[in-house]
Amino acid sequence: RYHGIELSSGAVYHVLKRNDVNKLPQNMKKRSIKTFKRYEKQFPGHRVQVEVKFLNFFDESGKKIKRYQYTAIDNATRARALKNYDKQNQAFAIDFVEYFRKHFPFRIHSIQTDNG
Repeated sequence: RYHGIELSSGAVYHVLKRNDVNKLPQNMKKRSIKTFKRYEKQFPGHRVQVEVKFLNFFDESGKKIKRYQYTAIDNATRARALKNYDKQNQAFAIDFVEYFRKHFPFRIHSIQTDNG
C-alpha cells in the first residue's frame, strides 16, 4: 500500500507457499475473533457509578495538599458530575449524592461504587 502495489490474498498465499512459509506450526490454533461490546444500560439512571480519586497538590511553600475528587457517571448516557472536597467522609459523600441527583435530569435507580 505504500508503493501503490495491489495483490490479492491468493497471490500472497502462493508466494508464501513457494518459499515454504505457508503453514503455521501444528500446535497453533485459530483464534476466534471476539467482538467487544461496551457495558451500558438501556435507560438513563439505571446504574450510576461513583468513584473517588485522591489528588495531591503542592502550594507555594511546597506543602502537600490532599483533595478528593468525587465522580459520578451514568452508564447509559455517559453524563458526568464532578466535585472536589477537602476530606473524605460520610457527610461529603451524602453531599455529593445530593449534588449529582440535582445535576442529572433523570431518576436514579441504583448507585454502584468500588470498595467504599
